[in-house]
Amino acid sequence: MAVKHASLPAWNVVRFVPWGACFIYFFTLSNQLVGLEEDRINKPDRPLPSGKVTVKGARRRWAIALVAFVAVALLNGRLIVETATWVGTTVFLCWTPYGGHWFWRNSVALSAGAWALLSGMYKTVAMPTRSEERFFIVVAIWLATAMQIQDLRDIEGDKRTGRRTLPIVVGGRQSRWLISLAFLPLSYVVLWVGGIISMAPASVAAAHALLAYRILFGTGAGYDDRTYMLFACLFCYILALPIWCRSIADYQVYVE
Repeated sequence: MAVKHASLPAWNVVRFVPWGACFIYFFTLSNQLVGLEEDRINKPDRPLPSGKVTVKGARRRWAIALVAFVAVALLNGRLIVETATWVGTTVFLCWTPYGGHWFWRNSVALSAGAWALLSGMYKTVAMPTRSEERFFIVVAIWLATAMQIQDLRDIEGDKRTGRRTLPIVVGGRQSRWLISLAFLPLSYVVLWVGGIISMAPASVAAAHALLAYRILFGTGAGYDDRTYMLFACLFCYILALPIWCRSIADYQVYVE
């Protein structure tokens, strides 16, 4: 996406670093503070469950990260909506009972958060056009339909923390069928309607088919974790498609 704005000063390109770092750090600290018991099971090597960082120290860092995040947004001026969206999303996910439900967590909150990330990161460099804004929205909706993949690898930890993820609500086997034969085909349709499939039809279709196969025939948490990593790679690939098409301006050809 930066190709279109290659003439911008170098400072514009690196301005996203403070906001992006605060975006990630604030959420990561929030998530790990409220998910300590889950991490003792699923991710015992993380700083808090491993004892490398104390809860008191993590809370202090969390407060600093929040203040820095808001300060960067206020100084920039055009990141206020995205910053408020992400802070609200984080509070919703980490400190409300709805944040543990598969629909509100994956299909609503994380989708809104994805939009905030994409729009905010872009705005630190330049103001997006209508085509670019539409690209961000389509990708966010795609994530809303596909993010259930992440819950297949953490079932035991989610049970212990009381989350109501899709595998827990409908059953592990049934959730695999739903994700493979309903959610992933729907996510592909979202990209097709949004015009993104036209950029790389064969590779994006193959990636969705591979994910559906791996989910349907998953053999355990480690296998499902690798499947999720493939999904994360597909997310990055989709974000890179406009660059592959030489400029996100080319995206306008597909959607208009």
